[in-house]
Amino acid sequence: MYQLVNAAIVVASLIQLIRGYKWFIVLICAATFAVIGNLTVWLAGSRQRAIDRKRKRDYYAS
Repeated sequence: MYQLVNAAIVVASLIQLIRGYKWFIVLICAATFAVIGNLTVWLAGSRQRAIDRKRKRDYYAS
């Protein structure tokens, strides 16, 4: 999942550079989206792992 998020950020950044945006603005935005996007993917996975652990505990407890 992380590779997909980062690939999308790179492609979007390249498109913005081709369209004529300033490189430092593109760099700042890409870095921001990289942090937010990767954090979102990590948190979603963390939540799913917690749900799986709870299911496993409930299965063995019953």
